[in-house]
Amino acid sequence: MKKSSLCLLLAGICSVSAQAAPQLEELSKELEIMSSIMQTSYKQNRDRKGISVRNLQATYLAGQGVLFRVQTSGSSQYRFSFNGIDHVIPVPPVAPHIEMNGNAIVIENDGQVIEYESIGDELERVRELFVESGEKLSELHSKQRELNWEIREVERRNRDNEFEKRHAEGERRKELEKEAQELQKELAQIRERQREVEQYAQQLEEERRDAANKRAEAAQEQSKKFLAEFEHNTADILCKYGSGLKSLPDGEHITLMLDNYAGGKGRSKNQDRIYVFDYKDVQACVAGKLDTQKLLSKANTYEF
Repeated sequence: MKKSSLCLLLAGICSVSAQAAPQLEELSKELEIMSSIMQTSYKQNRDRKGISVRNLQATYLAGQGVLFRVQTSGSSQYRFSFNGIDHVIPVPPVAPHIEMNGNAIVIENDGQVIEYESIGDELERVRELFVESGEKLSELHSKQRELNWEIREVERRNRDNEFEKRHAEGERRKELEKEAQELQKELAQIRERQREVEQYAQQLEEERRDAANKRAEAAQEQSKKFLAEFEHNTADILCKYGSGLKSLPDGEHITLMLDNYAGGKGRSKNQDRIYVFDYKDVQACVAGKLDTQKLLSKANTYEF
C-alpha cells in the first residue's frame, strides 16, 4: 500500500513538472516579444539629444513575476553630489574640482562625483567652455609660478644689496641706494602683475562654477523630461500589449528597474528606480478599466 502511494506521489510530481516546463517556455517567448516591443517603443520616442534607453533585459522570478531591467544612456552616467546637491540643484557653497574625462565632464567635491555625458548643443557649449577655461587656468598657474620665481629673485638681489650697502661708502653707497629703489619698483610691478593674474584666475574659477551649475540644471531638466516620457511610454506599452504575457500567473507582478538611475540626497552612489505593477492592474488597463495615469499611480515606485 505504501509503495503504491509513493509511486502515485512521484507520478504526480513528474506530471506537475511536465506541465510547468511548457508554461515557462511559453513565458520566455512572450517575454522576448514584449522586450522587442518595449525597445522599439522607447527608441521611437527617444530624445536624440538627451537620455535614451540603450539596453533592456527581461527575466522571470518564480512566484513574483517578470522583471525588465532598463539601462539608459546619459542617466546612468551622472551622479550628483556637491555639498548639498542631490536631485535638486542649489548653488554650491564651494567651487568643486572639475576635469574632463574623454567627452564627459567630471565634477568632484567632498569625495563624491558628478559625471555627465555630452548631451545637447547647449551642454556641448558648456563642455567647450570647461576645456577652454581649463587651458587658460593651466596657463595662469604656470604664469603664477614664474612670477613667484621672479619675486624670490628680486628679493634675493635686494638682500645682497642691503648687505653690501652696510659696508659701502661714498659713490658706491649712492649707487646701491638707487639700485635698491629700482628693485622696490620692480618688486611692486611684479606683485601687481601677480595680483592681476590671481584675480583673473578667480574669475575663471567662478565662471567654471557657474557653468557647472548650468550643466547640472540642464542635465536635471533632461532627467525630468526623460523620466516623464519613460513612465508614460511604459504605462502605454503595458496597457496596449500587457495581455501578451498570457503565461504570467495571476497574482504576480510586472517590474521595471531603471538601472543605476536615481540619486538621492546624502547618498554616495546611484540607486535603481523601480516600478512594480500588479499584473491584475495591467490586465484592467488592457481591458480599458484603467487609463495610463491611473496605472502609474497604482504602481509601487521606489528607489533602492
